[in-house]
Amino acid sequence: MKQNNFKRNLLISSLISLLILTISSTASFLSIKSLLKSNYWVNHTQEVIYNLNEGIFVVTDAQTSMRGYLITGKEEFLSQYNDAEKKSDSFFNRLDQLTDDNPSQQKNLQEIRYNTHIFYKYLNNQVVKKRIGKDTVSFDLDEGKKMMDELRSYYKRIENSEQVLLKERNENSERYGNYSVILIIAAFIIAFIITIVFLLRILKDHNERSFLQEELERKDKETAERIKAISTIASHISKGNYDIRVDDTKSDALGSMGESLNSMGVSLQTTFDLLSQKEWLQTGIAKLNNVMIGDKELERLSKDVIEFLCQYTKSSAGVIYAVDGDELYAISGYSYLPDKNREHIKTGQGLIGQCVVSRKILELKSFSENDVQITYALGEIKPKHIIAVPLIDTQVEGAFELASVKEYTAIDLEFLQAVSNNIAIAIKSTQNRKRVLELLEETQAQSEELRIQHTEMEAMNAELETQTEKLQASEEELRVQQEELEQTNKELSERSVLLQERNTEIQKKSEALELTTRYKSEFLANMSHELRTPLNSILLLSRLLSENNNKSMNSEEIEFAKVIQSSGNSLLGLIDEILDLSKIEAGKMELEFLDVTTKEITDNLSNLFTIVAKEKKIDFEIISKDAPAVIKTDKMRLEQILKNLISNAIKFTEKGSVSLEIKVNDDDDKIICFIVKDTGIGIPLDKQPLIFEAFQQADGSTKRKYGGTGLGLSISRELAKLLNGEIILHSKENEGSSFTLCLPVFGSSLKKNTALKTPPIEIDEQEEKKQETQNKYISMVIPEEVADDRNSITENDKVILIVEDDINFAKSLLTFSRKKGYKAVVVVRGDYALNFALLYRPIGVLLDIELPVKSGWEILEELKNNSKTKHIPVHVMSSHKLKQESLLKGAVDFLDKPVAFEKIPDVFIRIEHIINKEAQKVLIIEDNPKHAKALSYFLESYNINSEIKSEVSEGLKALNKSEVDCVILDMGIPDKHAYEILDNVKKNPGLENLPVIVFTGKSLSLKEEIKIKKYADSIIVKTAHSYQRMLDEVSLFLHLVEENKNPDGKKDNHRKLNLLNNILFDKTVLIVDDDVRNIYSLTKALEVFKMNVITAFDGKEAIKMLEENPNTDIVLLDMMMPNMDGYETAEKIRSNSKHLTLPLIAVTAKAMTGDREKCIKAGASDYITKPVDIDQLLSLLRVWLYDKV
Repeated sequence: MKQNNFKRNLLISSLISLLILTISSTASFLSIKSLLKSNYWVNHTQEVIYNLNEGIFVVTDAQTSMRGYLITGKEEFLSQYNDAEKKSDSFFNRLDQLTDDNPSQQKNLQEIRYNTHIFYKYLNNQVVKKRIGKDTVSFDLDEGKKMMDELRSYYKRIENSEQVLLKERNENSERYGNYSVILIIAAFIIAFIITIVFLLRILKDHNERSFLQEELERKDKETAERIKAISTIASHISKGNYDIRVDDTKSDALGSMGESLNSMGVSLQTTFDLLSQKEWLQTGIAKLNNVMIGDKELERLSKDVIEFLCQYTKSSAGVIYAVDGDELYAISGYSYLPDKNREHIKTGQGLIGQCVVSRKILELKSFSENDVQITYALGEIKPKHIIAVPLIDTQVEGAFELASVKEYTAIDLEFLQAVSNNIAIAIKSTQNRKRVLELLEETQAQSEELRIQHTEMEAMNAELETQTEKLQASEEELRVQQEELEQTNKELSERSVLLQERNTEIQKKSEALELTTRYKSEFLANMSHELRTPLNSILLLSRLLSENNNKSMNSEEIEFAKVIQSSGNSLLGLIDEILDLSKIEAGKMELEFLDVTTKEITDNLSNLFTIVAKEKKIDFEIISKDAPAVIKTDKMRLEQILKNLISNAIKFTEKGSVSLEIKVNDDDDKIICFIVKDTGIGIPLDKQPLIFEAFQQADGSTKRKYGGTGLGLSISRELAKLLNGEIILHSKENEGSSFTLCLPVFGSSLKKNTALKTPPIEIDEQEEKKQETQNKYISMVIPEEVADDRNSITENDKVILIVEDDINFAKSLLTFSRKKGYKAVVVVRGDYALNFALLYRPIGVLLDIELPVKSGWEILEELKNNSKTKHIPVHVMSSHKLKQESLLKGAVDFLDKPVAFEKIPDVFIRIEHIINKEAQKVLIIEDNPKHAKALSYFLESYNINSEIKSEVSEGLKALNKSEVDCVILDMGIPDKHAYEILDNVKKNPGLENLPVIVFTGKSLSLKEEIKIKKYADSIIVKTAHSYQRMLDEVSLFLHLVEENKNPDGKKDNHRKLNLLNNILFDKTVLIVDDDVRNIYSLTKALEVFKMNVITAFDGKEAIKMLEENPNTDIVLLDMMMPNMDGYETAEKIRSNSKHLTLPLIAVTAKAMTGDREKCIKAGASDYITKPVDIDQLLSLLRVWLYDKV
């Protein structure tokens, strides 16, 4: 029984112990598992923080590398930047995995990914700007700093979230540890040993992890402080403080970064010191050149030069010598007068004599007690450094010696070496000028001596008279000789008759040649007509087909039509080539020698041929690194030659490459060579002379592979001769060809072929100085923002935009604006001006010229080029005298600074006057009254009044009598003195700023365009869309608000516009042409606009059709027809009183000089050439039919 109880008790106790042990073990197991899970999440949080910190280190490194590159321009600074974005993406991908269970962190991570990507784009933009040579402004750097600060805020937000999670997980870990202790204590009596083991194990693990946690937090704090210190240093360096250094040089990543920043600071300091020295050197050279300018005596020139050299190099004394044979003589000194022993020095004697022999700079730094000393009022002092510099042009002209109490630097020596040649040239020029004056005096003395000799000769003449008597004895002998001469004269007379007969024969041949030339010109004119006539139909009909207005053609048929149109244009180009060749042969080709940049030529050729070569799968390259920047030549003809050569090279090259190399000739730097090379079929030696002949090719057989007329090279050779150059050919069959065009770099002093003098290119010079002018008016200091009314502006407020960097003046304008009832917005930097104008839509702009970041000129150009702001009146205020320039660029007025306070109201009165003025007035000067009335009718639709005059002189009188806001002038008017009157208009007080728009129906030459731009603010060529262009230009000069240009609110104007758009509807046009193809193509083109077309094939039928159709609105009359030509037909039509006012447009294909005047004289109302440009024809039809709506 006891045994059973024992067993039972043992069993019970064991079971209870096992149960308690099991419960304890299970509880311990669950507690430990929870603790391990908590530790896992702690490690997870630490890993997130680690990847986050590594990500910001990569971005910081990229920014630092970019800044180093921007400052130094060295590519090695971009080593860390190039793969920074890739590294950042790897850290972000890891963070994305780690925070997959945390939606808020995922959202933060997406935002930081996006902003980091934007920041890398910003960095890349700065690098690209630097590479293309564009300066990075301080605004860009400030923007980068703001973006970086924003990134750090996102990084901090994620890190703070992880720190909160870390704290929670540590608390959970501690809580589970406490639970384990309680459970172990509860089971301590039964399972003491087991509990102790597990308790010790858990406590040990907990202590170790707590220690690691504290160590990690300490490291994190230390790292953050080091990053902050490095960031501060980098910021100082970016602001130009290159002396600051990083003290943190530990052997880890941050320590390495600190050493890199120190190295970068040293490198930047060295670079900027070098730039400063170079600037000092160039400034000194320029100032010395200014000192030497003018006609000065040698002593004065030497005194000015040695004084400048001593002052600029901070020398204590100096002396300058000139060469006279084998010795030097002193000319002038500075703080030093040479004694008698040193006034003349043999070459090779002393330091300065030896430098002349050696032809190089010599220095002396060690001195004896007897050497030269520098004297001053209180005593004497020995110099520390003496240098002697020879003055060499083609030979040694002299030398100078400088002494200083300090040692000269390397940059001092470089400066003296650089200016020595300029000084030598100046001395040589002065000496030559002196010799010329001496020779002049000697010549005058010789003239006096000759006068004395002349007096002596008169005395000798008296003596010769006595000798005349002796000569009479010889007269008999001369008589005999005279008879012999008479015989000789008879023979000469016979020869003279023969010579006269030959001259007569030559004269007949000359007349025959002149007749042949005239026949040739007539043939070319007729050929032009016969070819252009069918071309007119081809081009018009193919264009109508390609436009597919009826949507009845498929894409392949449209492509066929475009091919036909392209082929027609090619044929038109061939006709122009033949006419070009005839002009060259007749000596009537005009050339314009102007300054042309080689970059402009290479860009045009590259755009034209790169795609062509790519389509043919051959390489095309332009090499111009050794080319001069600017040459003087005829740009159009030069490009015509190069296009011919390159297109031929591409045509005859099946595989390989074609290249254009531009360089200066190796033997003569005044000659530029354009070398076109290819790897094509080459030209056999026996065929090479033929290819430059007209209509000749190397392969002229019927089985030839390559097409063409053979005119290109012939024209190119003749054009090269006119450009004072030549074309040289080097070629081997099957190996390729090389054509070298050699031209003078500076054009030629020869006249143009037509003896016209090349006009000066003022516009080009202004373009070259444009960038320099803009930089001149950019301020380097950005002031603080001014508190204004931008936050209180409502929809109905009148806003004034003040663009001014002078804060005090801006505040004064702000105060006055408020007193006048305006809201004002102040902008202190130029790059914000356009955006503020678009945002606040001001009624006026007060603009300063000299501004930070962007000048007032650039702002004015931006405002006037933007359709939303060009109507806003801009009032310029500047301390620079720029009134004329401001008004020409579109400003309404100009005010000089400093501005008197009482003048400010006038500014607002002027702006209010422009805004409130209901109707503007335009003066139209046009010799064709129909064109003038049509333009006036169009402008009246937009509330713009107009006055019409037919001559410039009448227009000038009208300007003086009435108030006019703008002038529209047709430069085709027959007034020889139009330019002189225009010049008088611009000089007339009150009219000098009046906008002038030239409206012309002819294509202007470059010479005419340059001449017109001296007086005109804009040039418009008459086309189908020229009226809309005219409205835009007039609106710009009259500051018309966009709403005022919209006539929808005015019924009468609205009716006019609708009528303008339907002018051609249901109008009857008579087309008179002997070519049915032309009639067909014109009929189809005009029927698209719902016109009624009637036709006639000659003049007689045209007169008959007019009698049968008295309601005909307009006539299109071809001028070359059989039986009765266009001129006679026009005269017959005008002879009928019913048709005196009938619009008659002459159509001709000759396009020769004087044709227009001849047509108008015959009775034509207007004139158009073949092939007919449908847009130009529609414009003419609307002009002559607008008043018949």
